[in-house]
Amino acid sequence: MAFILSGTTVISYAEALDVRDKDQRITEANEIDFTNVPDTPGSLDNYIEDLTTKATGRINAKIKASSRWKEYLAYTGTSFDINTVPAFVPERIVARKADFTDMCAYATLYMYLLPKVADFGNPESAEVQKIQYYEKRFNDLFDELMSDFTWYDADDSGSVTDAEKMVRYQMTRRTRSKRATARVM
Repeated sequence: MAFILSGTTVISYAEALDVRDKDQRITEANEIDFTNVPDTPGSLDNYIEDLTTKATGRINAKIKASSRWKEYLAYTGTSFDINTVPAFVPERIVARKADFTDMCAYATLYMYLLPKVADFGNPESAEVQKIQYYEKRFNDLFDELMSDFTWYDADDSGSVTDAEKMVRYQMTRRTRSKRATARVM
């Protein structure tokens, strides 16, 4: 579980092994066969790592587009124009790196690998169910990370200070009445 780096630049949050650990049947049971495709990759691991790089790019773009990122930038005092929101810098991730690795593996599975073998005509097929499962896991982890900015070093000092930590959890509302809390008319 390590980020793939080129010098000090983060290329991907996950390696091929991280993706294989999430769902071993993809390659062991030959659910995905790469031997008969026109542009056969050098190795399956290279192919999966290319997909994790694409997934990392999607994750970074999703973070930058989120309202939580803009809220975090304002919280840390970073000035920006609404039309030019600063990019998310993955090299500033200090904590919770394993969560980013898991999130990247989930994204690779549900966005790129499983759709190659899924039978979308049958919503009950195992692959479609797996896509839904990994998409939910990805979204849950993404939302958790966006609510808990204790992992990002905004000023690039090498550590996360208290001034850089922003935690926003939605309070859970419990009711004990027998009536519905919302009525639809």
